[in-house]
Amino acid sequence: MIATEVPVPRRELLLEVAAELFAARGFHDVGIDDIGAAAGISGPGVYRHFASKAALLEALCDRALTELLEGAHQAASHEEPRLALEALVDLHVAFAVGRHELLGVWAREQRALPEQVRRALRRRQRAYEQPWREVLAPLRADLTPDEVAVAVRATLMMLNSTARYDAPVGPDRLRALLRQLALAALLVRPENPETPVGAVRRPSSGR
Repeated sequence: MIATEVPVPRRELLLEVAAELFAARGFHDVGIDDIGAAAGISGPGVYRHFASKAALLEALCDRALTELLEGAHQAASHEEPRLALEALVDLHVAFAVGRHELLGVWAREQRALPEQVRRALRRRQRAYEQPWREVLAPLRADLTPDEVAVAVRATLMMLNSTARYDAPVGPDRLRALLRQLALAALLVRPENPETPVGAVRRPSSGR
């Protein structure tokens, strides 16, 4: 029996092509006609599925956070904090590599949305970061809660930045490298926590 290809629903296709175009050219440089043409319909036909180009962008940002939030709840369910943290890192790394266009749109283009929409997205982003903070805190007793929050946000920003360029390594190697870098950023303690950041360490006299 010959398998037949299941057609992608039109709304889903519009989201896919909009993510590709927004990631490649930026929200403001993409028109409704561009999105319609990429989906095989007229520009005005897009409005049968989305009220505006901004509605498309909002749907993409909402999708990114929904996928991450659902994954985070499952990843953080490990009883062992280290395993939970590794699962969270694996989740975000997989998203950064496998869904880099959607990640790029969420990370870079949400500034084009109305302020009330951005506020709602920021609330969801904080909700996504919460399980990260909860599993990292017992592993980094040397950090205050505010410092844990900074470590989590900085690590996620590092991972999100990979959506801005085409990595010169294959996806498997990229996943392994990002995982290693993220865990190092979150877990490696300074050799001398009393030394201010940026201070020059004097070499041992050897005596």
